[in-house]
Amino acid sequence: MRRVGDGEYFDRLLRAVRLHWGENPGGDRCVVAEVFDQDIRVVVRTLMVAKAVCGASQARLVVLGDPEARQLAEVFGAARDLQPTTPPVALVTGRVDRRVPREIPVVHVHGNGTLQAYALFPEDGPSSYHEDLPGRVAAFFDDHIWQNRDLIAPSAERVAWQAKSDYEVRTDTERRQLRSYGCARLDLDPGLPTIVVFGHVPGEDTELFETTAEFASTDDLANWIFLDPTASVHSRMKCGVDDLSTNILWSLADVGVAFGGSHLPAFGIPVIQAGWSEGSACGATHVARSVPELRTLLEEAVARHAKGDTILGPEQRERARLWLWLSRCASDVPTQLLPHWEHGADYARVLAVNLRYVERDGDPLFTSVQRMWERRDPLLTRFDFRYPTGLSTTLTPARSTR
Repeated sequence: MRRVGDGEYFDRLLRAVRLHWGENPGGDRCVVAEVFDQDIRVVVRTLMVAKAVCGASQARLVVLGDPEARQLAEVFGAARDLQPTTPPVALVTGRVDRRVPREIPVVHVHGNGTLQAYALFPEDGPSSYHEDLPGRVAAFFDDHIWQNRDLIAPSAERVAWQAKSDYEVRTDTERRQLRSYGCARLDLDPGLPTIVVFGHVPGEDTELFETTAEFASTDDLANWIFLDPTASVHSRMKCGVDDLSTNILWSLADVGVAFGGSHLPAFGIPVIQAGWSEGSACGATHVARSVPELRTLLEEAVARHAKGDTILGPEQRERARLWLWLSRCASDVPTQLLPHWEHGADYARVLAVNLRYVERDGDPLFTSVQRMWERRDPLLTRFDFRYPTGLSTTLTPARSTR
């Protein structure tokens, strides 16, 4: 990670940003950007999206953040006043408090990829990012992705093939062999289904995690693998197992329990989701919103898989592949201004070069933010989904990898 202000290229970056923007628009309307993160990639993305929102809403930029981040924000044209006299037209942030109801639009800028962001527009009163965003993302998914699934499917196959690059098992025979090896290594019964419980963030979803561990401790119909440490109660319950390769882990998993988003259903592994994610309502996972719902889903999963059945339906897998495509590809906006997240320590130098030689007029970053702002879409997209004819000429067909 490159911290804000570190490195020989930071001064060069400040000069490049100052020359790139040039103007500092004024007025009463403002967009507030929060830049308290120390990672320069997060800070720059947040500031760049905030500038684009300023352009879309005809407002000036006000930045709240640490001194180093504010030094960078000022060359982005941020105003010096920290307490605007009028309510802001939007909040742009890299760290959103999901449970706080908001009366203004909130744009959450994500890490990874080139540029990803989700947005909540509370048009009918205060809205909570946690309560309202998944439903709005699901409505967008059904209207624009699911309705165009036949058109999108070839590209979704290509994205799925790229996403499973760490899983090198090619046939069912290889999977059975790895499964037998994994069960022998962990001293598990290969004749029982295996439930893999993925890690959760300490302090979040604690009750649901403890419920899962309690259920596993009394279950004798399945093997249980917990990636997080927990009290192991019986021989078929392995805890703190976080050193398994992707090949072995996926070959062992008949069902996953995730405390956040998961793309495993796209690869044939059903997931009980016991935590929050932006795409939780898109139909790819079985979502447990309470302790009773979680217990019911766990009971059904163990019972059905013990009989050789599965809780993963064909439409659920198709939705999972389309959600994988949307989250990995269609909502990752390519822009010549921002370097890819993977540039890491070289980020400041690459960004300074980009700002010197790339004009912002017509860049996809600004057209995508403008489209999201005008249409009140819940996420940035690289494609205009209101024109599927144009979409068909943009997407690249790919050989099926099912």
